[in-house]
Amino acid sequence: MNLFDNISLQDEFFQDLFKILKINTIKDEKKDAAPFGSGIKLGLECILDICKSYGFETTNLENYIGYAEYKNEDSDEYVGVLGHIDVVPVGDGWDTNPFEPVVKDGKLYARGALDDKGPLFASLYALKLLKDSGIKLSKNVRVIFGTNEESGTEDIDYYLEREKPPTLCFTPDAYFPIVTSEKGILTFEFIHKVSDSEGYKLEYIKGGKKSNIVPDMCEVKLSFKDKEFLNNFNNIDLNKEYKIENLVNENSIIIKVFGKSAHASTPEEGDNAACKMMEYLYKTLDFEDNFTTFLKDFNNLVGRAYNGEGLGINFEDEESGKLTMNLGIINGNSEEIRMRFNIRYPVTIDFKEIVKKVEEKVKLSTIDFVMGNHNYPLHFPKDHKLIQSLKIAYEGAFNEKARLLASGGGTYAKLMPNTVAFGPINEGEPDLAHQKNEYIELDQLKKCVETYARAIYELAK
Repeated sequence: MNLFDNISLQDEFFQDLFKILKINTIKDEKKDAAPFGSGIKLGLECILDICKSYGFETTNLENYIGYAEYKNEDSDEYVGVLGHIDVVPVGDGWDTNPFEPVVKDGKLYARGALDDKGPLFASLYALKLLKDSGIKLSKNVRVIFGTNEESGTEDIDYYLEREKPPTLCFTPDAYFPIVTSEKGILTFEFIHKVSDSEGYKLEYIKGGKKSNIVPDMCEVKLSFKDKEFLNNFNNIDLNKEYKIENLVNENSIIIKVFGKSAHASTPEEGDNAACKMMEYLYKTLDFEDNFTTFLKDFNNLVGRAYNGEGLGINFEDEESGKLTMNLGIINGNSEEIRMRFNIRYPVTIDFKEIVKKVEEKVKLSTIDFVMGNHNYPLHFPKDHKLIQSLKIAYEGAFNEKARLLASGGGTYAKLMPNTVAFGPINEGEPDLAHQKNEYIELDQLKKCVETYARAIYELAK
C-alpha cells in the first residue's frame, strides 16, 4: 500500500513527542489523584490530550492507565498496542538533560526516547496515519498507555479489572523481529544481620536504585578507632584494578567503586559496582569476623558472575537461553545489610526449583533468603495468528525474513493476554534502555512508524 511506502516524520510528530519526553515520569509518592506520582499523572494527561487532538476517543482510568481508541461500531473486538510512559531513574553521567530531548548525529536523546515513550508514540502516530488515510479496519484499535511498567503491575491489574483484554496485541518494548518467548522474572532479597566488629564499624553500604538495573556505583563508609585500620586499603594495584576512590577523614573512610549500568536482562553488558565492591572488600579486609565472613559467603554464592553459578541455578534451555541474575540494590548499616536480586530464568524451568536451590545454598551461610515477586515466562507458538500477522508486517517493512526471538526482558506481554513484544530496535543493535544517554536512531523511529502501521493493519484489517 502506498501509505506504507511514503511515511515521513513531520514537525508535528517531533513537537508532540517532545511534549511527552519533557515530562519527568519517574514513579513518585502516591497522591489522591496520582497513584504513581504527579509526574506520571501529568504525562498521562499530556499523551491523552495529544490523542484527542488527533481525533481519537480517549479514556483515563483514574490515572492508573489510559487509552486512545479508533472505533469501529460494527465490532466488539479490539486490537491493542500497549506501552508505558513511566521511566526508570536517570542516574549520573548524562551529557545532556535527560528531560530536555536533543537531536544529535541522527539520534534522539532523552530518558524514555527508547524505553518506551518514543516507540509508544510511534505506534500512536502510525494509527493516526491509518485513520487519516481513510483505511477501513474491521476491528477497533486501542493504543494503551501504561504507567507502572518499570516498578510493578498495578496499572495492568487495574485495567483488566475494568476492561476486557485485547483480541490481539503487541508491545513496542523489546526487539525486532518478534519476541515469542520471554523469560520468567523472579526477585528476592538476601539479608545479613551485622554484628559488632572490633576496632571498626560499618556505617553504611549503598548502591543501585532498582533491581532491574545493574548499579553503576557503590559506596561504603567505615569508621575506625585506630588509623592503622587504613593500612587495609593501601594496596595500590588492587585499588587501581577496581578503580577505587577513597575519602579519608579523621576517624572514617568512604570507599567508592564505579561500574557500568545495564538492563537486568543483559547484566553481562554492564559492570556491577555492588558486586565489585563486595569482591574488593573481601580481598582487602584480611581478617576474620562477622562482616568478613559475610563477604566470603557472598563471593562464594554470588560473586561477580551473572548466571547464578555459585547458587547452582545456572539453568539454560534451547528456547530462551541462559538464566541471568542481577544484584540491583544493596543497602546496609551497622545492624543489617539488604540485597535485592532480579533473576530472568528460561521458559522451560520451574521457578520453584530455583527457589529451592537458593534456599539450600544459603542455609549454611550468614545470609537469610526472603522471597520477592514472580512473573511466569511467556511462549507463543510460531503458527499463532498474532505471530503470523506481525511476521507479514515486519517482512514488508524490513524486506527480510522475520526470525522469532527469546528475550530476558520483562514486558507487558507477560501481564496482558494475547500480547507479544515487537520492536522497537533490531536484535544486536545498541540498547541504551535504562542507561545514561538513552537514545533512539531517527531512522529507526521512522521505521517503527511504518512497521507499526503495517502491524495494526494486518491485525485489524
